[in-house]
Amino acid sequence: MSKLKLWREANKEFVGFVIRFTLSFFVLSSIYKIYLNYSSEIDQLDSITYFISRGSFEAARILGVADCEWSCFYGGCFIGSESGRVNVISGCNGLILIILYISYIIGFSGFSLSTLLHSIIGAFVITLFNITRIGLLILYVQSNSFEYFMHIKTVFTLFLYLSIIALWLLKPRIDSLFKLKAL
Repeated sequence: MSKLKLWREANKEFVGFVIRFTLSFFVLSSIYKIYLNYSSEIDQLDSITYFISRGSFEAARILGVADCEWSCFYGGCFIGSESGRVNVISGCNGLILIILYISYIIGFSGFSLSTLLHSIIGAFVITLFNITRIGLLILYVQSNSFEYFMHIKTVFTLFLYLSIIALWLLKPRIDSLFKLKAL
């Protein structure tokens, strides 16, 4: 047997993961790109960015941002007030992070009911973190503290990525809970 075949046999699970991850990321990213292009062709803001910005607006209001306004245009949405705004632009709505998460789960588990469950839970958690992160950014923009805003922006972005890693690490526990419910 050639060295390549021996290596491939020894690393069969890893090779399968890489192939499933890469293909699913490419397919899901392509579908997302087609969706964004379609939104662009019809001169309309994509629904996902609209939903994320609306959720962020509501989060900012819950956090106590006074006179918070929300206005959308073709390329995104402005959220805030005269003293400062956050711009949520089309394509920067966190969906690529959800695609990355789902691709990892598919790479790890293949296509199954468990993958669907993890995808739904992960999409919900990532969306919630992202909406909260943007809502808090709006709050900090209102405080007119640029240094604090940049620090918080970095910290919350890191927190969002760490939440994805935590979801990946929790996958075996969620699998075991799902199997218990299935019995």
